[in-house]
Amino acid sequence: MIKIMLVDDSSVMLSVIEEIINTEVIFDIELLPFLDPTLAKGQFLNILPDFVITDIEMPHFDGLQFIEYIKSVSPTPILAMSGSSLKNNSTDMILHCAKLAG
Repeated sequence: MIKIMLVDDSSVMLSVIEEIINTEVIFDIELLPFLDPTLAKGQFLNILPDFVITDIEMPHFDGLQFIEYIKSVSPTPILAMSGSSLKNNSTDMILHCAKLAG
């Protein structure tokens, strides 16, 4: 079974992502959704997911910080996503920063 951790502060986005994965992925998976990135960070080492999908723009502990944390403790593959822009930065710049973070 493949464990996929989903992290997004939007319950709507979590539902959409879960629906897409459940519809399109043919492997045996366990989805582990988190609305709170701080909680996801706290549970990461307990869960040790095979793959992480995280939003970038989240309050208190953003996706870039989460990516940096994951990469400091594990080689887990990560998909970063962003549906908006931070301040004056473009989405491309935000995702470029995510790539630099690991």
